[in-house]
Amino acid sequence: MKRTRTAQFSAIAAAAAATGLVFPGVAGAVPGPNTLPEVVTAVGASTTYEVTGAIFAAANSSPANTDPDTYVNVPPVLVPGQVFPVPGDVFDPGTAYSSTNPPPNGAIAGSSALAGSATAGSGSIEVVRSDSPRALSDPSTFEFYGFARDAVSWAASSAGAGTGVTLTLDQLRGIYSGAITNWNQVGGTDAPIAVYLPQIGSGTLSFFMNTVLGFDPTTKPVTIKRFQENDATTIPAADRPGAIALYSVAQWVSQGNGVVSDKRAGFFEGTLTSAGSDTAPVSGSAPNYAPAYSDGFLGSSFVYHVIDTRSPSHDAALNVVGFDPNGPSPLCNGSYASVLAQYGFKPLPANSAGVTCVRS
Repeated sequence: MKRTRTAQFSAIAAAAAATGLVFPGVAGAVPGPNTLPEVVTAVGASTTYEVTGAIFAAANSSPANTDPDTYVNVPPVLVPGQVFPVPGDVFDPGTAYSSTNPPPNGAIAGSSALAGSATAGSGSIEVVRSDSPRALSDPSTFEFYGFARDAVSWAASSAGAGTGVTLTLDQLRGIYSGAITNWNQVGGTDAPIAVYLPQIGSGTLSFFMNTVLGFDPTTKPVTIKRFQENDATTIPAADRPGAIALYSVAQWVSQGNGVVSDKRAGFFEGTLTSAGSDTAPVSGSAPNYAPAYSDGFLGSSFVYHVIDTRSPSHDAALNVVGFDPNGPSPLCNGSYASVLAQYGFKPLPANSAGVTCVRS
């Protein structure tokens, strides 16, 4: 592993051309350039895909990136026929993701791929976008850098049987356990509830089951259908009027404000009471939606970038997504607070050292 970097990383993040976002110039103290061009590849959750793309675009165009290193943000899902090439570097020949070699889809799938890459020393994956905290099965070499707060709540079609419904935590658990099967049992109109969960390998799914529900719905007498997380367009149109699904508040806000592609398909972000925050999770109207849940909401958690100390380009990843004893990266010193908010996330407050990320 490379541990030869000593120069300070003075990051002046330029405009991210793909997003039109402007990043302020800031100084940092993570490892910095080492004169070795490296490719740092991120995979994983869709929840933070777009905001990580903006952060990586800024790093790629920064005057401080003198090696230069190349930061590549791989989409969690490819459109049919799409090929997404990741260039190679001295550690890895590169990867072409395609329908026959799909990218890791979700935080759990991404974490598995990162562990495999780090164990092999291949450098094919350096960063995981994660919306789930550390699991007991994660290697001790993983470093989790929480950089913002998001929340997950239930969602339903605003033109369907759940319109105007507010669910209690017990009612939500009843739906996902199979005890409640019709919207009229919770104040909606008479229609069977089509119960949806995100794809297997989703960090949102893991967090929802472990923290919000407290059980795995697939072990209950309820029919579970799957959709791509934060993409209600992947729920069949015939099912949407009666469907219940999960939706990231940050994704719902950024899609509703037009910051990213709108995939809500008319779904609203539902209010969940008796879970630490009884108000609607979103406030405002387009294009000024904003998160409105409290930090103590049961569905609220950090979102993370995960890196592995065994990875050959660990330090290059740390430059952008983390911090070390000498100081934080631009992401972790508060410089991107307005960017995080634009994408629907709640930025984290700075600690006494001025660090706005948490490491676990």
